[in-house]
Amino acid sequence: MSNYGIRFSILDLGIMKSDVNLVAPGTVKATRSNPEAKTYMIDVPIDSILIDVPGYGRILYDLGCDPKGMSEHWPESIKEINPYYQKPEQTLEYQLGLLGLKPEDIRTVILSHMHVDHAGYLYLFPHAEVIVQEKEFTAALTYAFEQLDQNGHTLYMRRDITAPVDKYTLIDGDYMVCPGVRCISLPGHSAGMMGLQVELDHGGTYLFAHERETGGKVILSHDMEQWSKMKHAPEYYD
Repeated sequence: MSNYGIRFSILDLGIMKSDVNLVAPGTVKATRSNPEAKTYMIDVPIDSILIDVPGYGRILYDLGCDPKGMSEHWPESIKEINPYYQKPEQTLEYQLGLLGLKPEDIRTVILSHMHVDHAGYLYLFPHAEVIVQEKEFTAALTYAFEQLDQNGHTLYMRRDITAPVDKYTLIDGDYMVCPGVRCISLPGHSAGMMGLQVELDHGGTYLFAHERETGGKVILSHDMEQWSKMKHAPEYYD
């Protein structure tokens, strides 16, 4: 049992729809007995995790989608493949407000990776330290700037990842942010994908990840069944 006094809250930022095979490859397969098997779109939860660490400050893990992506900023390629839906009460500012917080109250932003559904609110944090794997940062910038026209882009958006911030901390592998909060390298979904391990005094150890590779309580990104059973802001886990 830890004695860090850490607590976290899950912020609801809406849903993205996605072909089930993009979320869980191989879910729908055509076979000899079912040669015309049809795929379908599922609801994918989009969230951010607020972590409150006494003596250190407040951390946000992941930043969801650009709230104006569908209406203004995204190319049709993203809108068609991964349409995003958000209610007024699902903006990051509103969700932080449920906890009595504003963007300027956040000390550190940790990005599991920089895909379009994880870095969309980076522009709110010009004052913050942003922690990301160096391989991910390099891959994101290479993808975003390999061509001037972003109409065919579906992974990284130049507008998201070039938002000004106070400091980038580029890491290689596992990294301790502060006692009780640790970045865990989990490459695969992207070049520099990482999870976040959080130790609570009463709730044990949680790992926020895309993969099941720990003995702790694993919170899987984009798993609607699991996500819908969990507490959300303004409630906390501690």
